[in-house]
Amino acid sequence: MGHRRFLVVTGFETLATGIFMSAQQHFMRDDPHARVVHVVHHLGDPNWTLILSIVGVCAIMAGACRYSERAQKWALITLGALWCAYLFAFAVQDFHFQGRIGINTLFTLFIFISVLVEAVSDGGGGR
Repeated sequence: MGHRRFLVVTGFETLATGIFMSAQQHFMRDDPHARVVHVVHHLGDPNWTLILSIVGVCAIMAGACRYSERAQKWALITLGALWCAYLFAFAVQDFHFQGRIGINTLFTLFIFISVLVEAVSDGGGGR
């Protein structure tokens, strides 16, 4: 089962992001006049940062504790959905406030792509 190390590493990335964003409440900026920006800025709220942390811990457990293949697949699906949402949110924030892609969006893109590659790889059970 090739997921184990990947889930542990990505779980720690997700947990660290959740902890960082909960400590930095101003990380996601708001513009009430732009609806999409106003909606995605809520991904920086404490509830969403808690979800990031919980998903990170669950992914770590799924990888480190050698849970079933089904639990590992669900961890990958959840990580993929969560990182896709944050990729969209960071891209919206960057384009709205800076007019270009920032480093947060770029790193989030790489994490999202690595989750997708792991999910469809031969060792990942994506068949």
